Amino acid sequence: MFVHSSRIKKQLDYLSARGVDTAQIYALAGISEKDVNDPQQTFLHDQFLKVFSFALAATGDEYYGLKMGQEPHIAGTIGIMSASCSTLKEAFIQGCTYFQVQGNFAEILFLDDPVHPKIVYQINESWWVKDPLTARHEVDAMFSFLAAVLAMNTNYSCTPYQVSLTREPPVDQQPYKKYLGVEPLFRQAENAMFFRAADLLHPMKGQNPELFRILKAHVEEHLRKFTGTELITDKVRAILLSSAQYTFPDMESVSSKLNVSSRTLQRMLARENTNFKTILQDTRIELAKQLLSRETLTVSEIAYSLGYSDLGNFSRSFKNYTGLSPQNYRNQFEKQ
Repeated sequence: MFVHSSRIKKQLDYLSARGVDTAQIYALAGISEKDVNDPQQTFLHDQFLKVFSFALAATGDEYYGLKMGQEPHIAGTIGIMSASCSTLKEAFIQGCTYFQVQGNFAEILFLDDPVHPKIVYQINESWWVKDPLTARHEVDAMFSFLAAVLAMNTNYSCTPYQVSLTREPPVDQQPYKKYLGVEPLFRQAENAMFFRAADLLHPMKGQNPELFRILKAHVEEHLRKFTGTELITDKVRAILLSSAQYTFPDMESVSSKLNVSSRTLQRMLARENTNFKTILQDTRIELAKQLLSRETLTVSEIAYSLGYSDLGNFSRSFKNYTGLSPQNYRNQFEKQ
């Protein structure tokens, strides 16, 4: 398993801010300060565990994970990218989608639901077996971070609906209620955080479509490097996004740019459980969101610029994807 350098840097920054001397951790974990500050660097999961164990021993804090998670400003590129999204729901979806750039030690899933969507955090089983203490604190940190993001973007008026944890209940459960906003259910089958669907429609305070697009491209580049793969879906999307003035090429044109036949492209996309029509529609909707967040074009002009035959067709497609009409989506930004 690998861990991105930002995961270790986050721990060291947190400790340094609390007056902990972190000098010895470099020799202990077999890492260098230069590599920790290098966004191109990754480390072995065992090295990360040594840093994590050092942090727990140095602080002696039973609620270390909960407290560290309350500091979203050290969340790294993924956190900044998510903060630039339009709504909390989109931020959580994007954060979960690209979390794997942080390493392959865990999986985080956003499971949508019309009433109570949830995020499930699944730590690699071998981590639980090898070092259950640090694994537990990792879950605590993630859920504390999510609760903090929810609170800050709703002016501290919203908390998770419920939290379930696999761990045994601690002697003192009040810190969990303090940092998560709700008293968790312990000894559960999964580590999950549930939300009220309406709460996730709150706009992100730091929303910035241009910044999001830049950071998403940056994260995707890193993801390809660290995983050694590049999906054909990503290549198709990149070609669509590079098209001038939002006029999209058809599948034959995209196939030509990829030096494959249309039939071959169809098969390649099918292996990734998608198709050209879906990718095109997804791309259109994402661009529509960015354009609606600004005041430069009317809804009709946006529909036309994205290749829709009429306003009604655009409105239906947009609402099917987002649950909001284009105008209602734009109204979210006008109220700020």
